[in-house]
Amino acid sequence: MTQISPHFSLEELTRTDTGLENDPGMALAGNMARLANTLEEVRELLGVPLRINSGFRSEEVNRRVGGVRNSAHLFARAADFVPVGMSIEEAFESIKKSGIVWDQLILEPTWIHLGISCAREKPRQQCLIATMQGGKMAYSIA
Repeated sequence: MTQISPHFSLEELTRTDTGLENDPGMALAGNMARLANTLEEVRELLGVPLRINSGFRSEEVNRRVGGVRNSAHLFARAADFVPVGMSIEEAFESIKKSGIVWDQLILEPTWIHLGISCAREKPRQQCLIATMQGGKMAYSIA
């Protein structure tokens, strides 16, 4: 295991069930470290482990899982996770009200998406709720 932070490994943040290559390379190492450190803050805030569903995604992995073309996952700046032993709604509200700096926080139907900004950009602190409407995902401001 290649630990990026005390509780998150490279393998955990690049895992995919697609069977496709999913290596972020050294160019994204800084983003991976910043993402892992932000997830550490979330883990500490919530007081529970986080199960990572998706972190970095190569272009092919992102296509295969139906990710958007400009997804922060492509740049190692986003993770989808479930707090172990806590509802996603409760965790979402705690993160939203915390002083943790994030770019985008989305309450998805079965997980939480947390994105960080580019290193030199001001985080938007955009907070959204995703719901299925007419067979497509729709997003509203939380």
